Amino acid sequence: MRRILSVLVVAAALTGCGAAVPPAGVKGPVVRTAQGEVRGAEDGGVRRFRALPYAAPPVGEARWRAPRPAPAWKGVRDATRPGPACMQLEAPDMPKGTPTSEDCLTVEVTTPARPGANRPVMVWVPGGGFLSGAGSIYDPTRLVETGDIVVVTVNYRLGVFGFFAHPELGRETNFGLQDQVAALNWVRANIARFGGDPGRVTLAGASAGAMSVCTLMTSPPAKGLFGQAVVESGSCLMSHPAGALGPGLGQVSSWHPLGTVQRNGRALAERMSCADVACLRGKKAGDLLPHTGGFPLLSYGTPFVPREPAKVFAAGKEAAVPLLQGNTRDEHAEFTLWAYPGGIGERDYPALLKKAFGAAAARVAERYPRRDHPSAAAAVSRVFSDRDWICPTWKSGRLHARKAPTYAYLFTDPTAPAVAGPLPPHMGEVTAHGAETFALFDFVDAPGKTAGQRALAERVVGYWTRFVRTGDPNGGGGPPWPRLDGTDRALELAQGAARPYDMKGGHHCGLWF
Repeated sequence: MRRILSVLVVAAALTGCGAAVPPAGVKGPVVRTAQGEVRGAEDGGVRRFRALPYAAPPVGEARWRAPRPAPAWKGVRDATRPGPACMQLEAPDMPKGTPTSEDCLTVEVTTPARPGANRPVMVWVPGGGFLSGAGSIYDPTRLVETGDIVVVTVNYRLGVFGFFAHPELGRETNFGLQDQVAALNWVRANIARFGGDPGRVTLAGASAGAMSVCTLMTSPPAKGLFGQAVVESGSCLMSHPAGALGPGLGQVSSWHPLGTVQRNGRALAERMSCADVACLRGKKAGDLLPHTGGFPLLSYGTPFVPREPAKVFAAGKEAAVPLLQGNTRDEHAEFTLWAYPGGIGERDYPALLKKAFGAAAARVAERYPRRDHPSAAAAVSRVFSDRDWICPTWKSGRLHARKAPTYAYLFTDPTAPAVAGPLPPHMGEVTAHGAETFALFDFVDAPGKTAGQRALAERVVGYWTRFVRTGDPNGGGGPPWPRLDGTDRALELAQGAARPYDMKGGHHCGLWF
């Protein structure tokens, strides 16, 4: 589930126990954290503190272990430059040449420049399919200035470094999720020093970040560390049927029993001629990195994720926190093009439906006739956007609405950026996976916003920051956002309009659930 995100160019930076000391005469705001003093930078209306360690470097013997407290330092640490991203292969959501390291467990804190205290806090978990991404690429300036909030963006271990499991480790895995909880604990201990309120924390994320957030809504170690949640372009009920991610692939899910991931870990050890985990810990990170694509997997049956999250939501046992969640209109469009680079022919459409849905294929074809779409590929995209993404969000939202206020959205702006640039004309007008993120954050090499995009972004930022402040996105004179309840009411967010939307009826969710 990769996101294209235009990025800040990542400069060289130091993290871990060696604190970079600002050059003599450098000015900037100084804050004392539990580990030591840090000096950030002030830019217009915000202050930004970068590459703040929330845990010790997970290197050497600490690889594939729970995060440990960050070491203290003496003097004033330079917090004006981003640190390296966590180990990852090159991906569309990151710039070529981005520095990466196992020593990457840092957060960035952005606050209003004007004095203040007890501001609400949004902790942002980046997406990237659990294989790529970094908190440093998100510029939350508009969120911070508009909402008078504090925003914290997080790095966490990815792929083979973050989600490896092995029988020798017992039930110890989900290291990337453990990192996220360690970051939340760091926020609880330190955010008041930056003017934030540790008692008013919203955990938010998109794509893999969204799946992290809803998973932590079911995680005992995360209980009480956040009071609200934002889940964008993902949900804990989503999965992909056979063929959705490629002609040779069966059903795909991000959540697996621990034993499944342990078998993958044992197979990796065999491929690397290692008899035990100690041998694997002795390997260079670069030797492990080519195998990272085998571990975009969250394990359940573990201390952090005792049960499959979908079953926790079905049983009503997830955290009873206000929830804002939703999707773009065409979540699966880019995935369809990626999965079928040779194209999808007219005869392929019924065959693909048959592979995915078996005896139910005829009913699916009746609801999604090929003639209603500009191409067979566009029809496939529509089917899987509804079945894999939007309707699971609707269902999980309906389940959660039994416990706490729940607000759902559909983001429809076909002019928003997409991962590989403009999509081919045969896909029609597309609002691609994660496009709403561009309305919330800025990225230095993103295309400039049009007047219509700016107006939509202002509306989205207003709704999101009101939710962070109060648990309710309404207010500010904008169109009312109804709760997702028995009437299936959501809000469509489009250029020039924000209007009530029938989420279930608009996407044939009665067919899928």
